[in-house]
Amino acid sequence: MNAFLKLVLLTVCITGFSCIGAKKMGGAKDRLNKIQEGQVAELKQIKQIASTVETKLDENKIDSILHLRFNTRLVKSKNELDSISNAIGYLDSLMTKKSDFRKSYKKIIVPKLLLLDSFRKENSKRSQVYLMLEDGLNISNYTLFDLAAFFGPGKYQIPEDKLNLATLAFSPMVDSIIKFSNKYADIPRTASLIILGFADGTGFSEGPLFDTLTSRIGRKNVTKEELNQQLSELRAEELIGLLNLQFLKRASAIEKFELMGVEYLGQGKGEQYPLRTIKDYLVDDERRRVVLCYWAVVPK
Repeated sequence: MNAFLKLVLLTVCITGFSCIGAKKMGGAKDRLNKIQEGQVAELKQIKQIASTVETKLDENKIDSILHLRFNTRLVKSKNELDSISNAIGYLDSLMTKKSDFRKSYKKIIVPKLLLLDSFRKENSKRSQVYLMLEDGLNISNYTLFDLAAFFGPGKYQIPEDKLNLATLAFSPMVDSIIKFSNKYADIPRTASLIILGFADGTGFSEGPLFDTLTSRIGRKNVTKEELNQQLSELRAEELIGLLNLQFLKRASAIEKFELMGVEYLGQGKGEQYPLRTIKDYLVDDERRRVVLCYWAVVPK
């Protein structure tokens, strides 16, 4: 084979390999761009949900604990997407120069693109999580239980003759939680019930209730505010007990119950006013003898 023919063949080979390399790089960049587009869209959706979380807190539709629950789940999603951003940035840097691309194509670029493609294909599952978060925020609100209907000032236990009445009052909220949970039964989730107890500003005389409250505090020298704080906590605990019984009775109605956790978080708010919208509360106002309950079913 003469020198000229060898040169022609060498040129053809080099050109062919160059075209193949350029085609591979172009294909890899197209795949990376699609992955990046999906990742940017998801980050935008997470940002919108986070903004809604803040709005709902300002509107008193969720409390500070549910605010934390929603944001914790959003941070988990964002961290996943941030790791994808880092991987995209790394692969993009390897595609800047043809020499870097050729060296890393088989051992680095191809395996990482497969992983990123797999993440992109899981978008439908993540979309369900985002939909669940948005749906939960759209229906978020508190339920007010008027405990004055069950007992008067200085009381926290619901009498047995009014338990059926109390159960009927609590049932719609329990039904709503189960209905929402069943709507997203395939998603591992936690139902969080935040129970906030309140008391009016009435003082206390010595007696069984006074002894119970001071025993919880651990001393006899206490203020009226401290006693009402304890009373409000007991009211929250009373409601938690009733709600827990309701869920135990209705467990069979919850689809894929094994994927669902339930947490009850009670807080006593003492003599704080339950609702900011009411401006004319009185010291012994029965509108202050209430329990507010916030709830949300949040993906794990």
